Amino acid sequence: MNQLIAVFLTCLLSFHSLSLLATEKDSDENKDIEPVKQIDGQGVVSIDEDIQQASGLKTLTLKQVEYQPEFIAYGKAISLSPLLNIRNQLLANTELEKGVKARLNEAENTVSRMRRLHSNDIISTRKLQKQQTQWQSDQAVYNTNRYQSRLIINECQLKWGSTITKWLTDPQSVEFEKLVNGNTTLLKITVPVNRSLSAQTQTVYINPAGDRNSAVTATFVSQLPQIDAISQGYQYLFQIDDPGIKPGMNVSVWIPELSQHRKGVIIPESAIAWHLGVSFVFIKIDEEHFLHKNLTDPVKVLNGYFIAEQLKEGDELVVTGTQMLLSHEFKSQIPDEDDDD
Repeated sequence: MNQLIAVFLTCLLSFHSLSLLATEKDSDENKDIEPVKQIDGQGVVSIDEDIQQASGLKTLTLKQVEYQPEFIAYGKAISLSPLLNIRNQLLANTELEKGVKARLNEAENTVSRMRRLHSNDIISTRKLQKQQTQWQSDQAVYNTNRYQSRLIINECQLKWGSTITKWLTDPQSVEFEKLVNGNTTLLKITVPVNRSLSAQTQTVYINPAGDRNSAVTATFVSQLPQIDAISQGYQYLFQIDDPGIKPGMNVSVWIPELSQHRKGVIIPESAIAWHLGVSFVFIKIDEEHFLHKNLTDPVKVLNGYFIAEQLKEGDELVVTGTQMLLSHEFKSQIPDEDDDD
């Protein structure tokens, strides 16, 4: 009986010792995760240098840049058929006008000659009147042809503006030949109703897939005389020499706001994280501490995000390891199970 009691006490003491060791081990592991401190209401995460190296954490020293804001619009690559029809009508009228003008000049010379003969009683009044009637008929045809040409030009100016009209009325227009040969494509771009292009805007960026990083440049041609019937926004013509842009294709357009320039920093996409709709980054403030910094208005740009206020030149930004720091921050906020508070 005494032996059984001794064995029971020995087992009880062994189990108690193991429990104490496990508790101490858990306590030691929890000590590795320091509680999050606060600086101006933002959390500070502490990470040992060895852990930083093992996790591949990398930082980037930020430099100030001057950023030009953009606004987005939409457009469409237009078919050349309507412009070709106008040009063909103008060319046909021009050739007809040349023929009519030649006959008119001949008739005028004949009338002048016959008037001299009539004044010397060499020809009859009837013959002179007949030739004058022919001259008047040729004059009427010539005037009608010029009137029709003017109507076509006026309608073209009302719909397409003066620049395109000049291209169409010039038989030697290099710009229109580029369009006909497929070297360039015309884009009709409609801006939002409360927007307009600066007079200095000569270049915009377009992409059919809405990808700003893959956008290519288009060159300003002219403003269209009429606004868009649906959106009520101003319309502009641009031309592009990208063979991938075909008539009928819809495009997204990024237009620089030339009157505005903002100073700030550009951060890579890998540096930014999102949680519950809030974007943030981590800034390294010393060898083992990282400041959690919320961002209020990150602007998507070509190489990442533009930040105007929350970050500054000289900040050491975490560009690889943001998610690891966020995970560590979450763990450090979990209360200790032994903490009765």
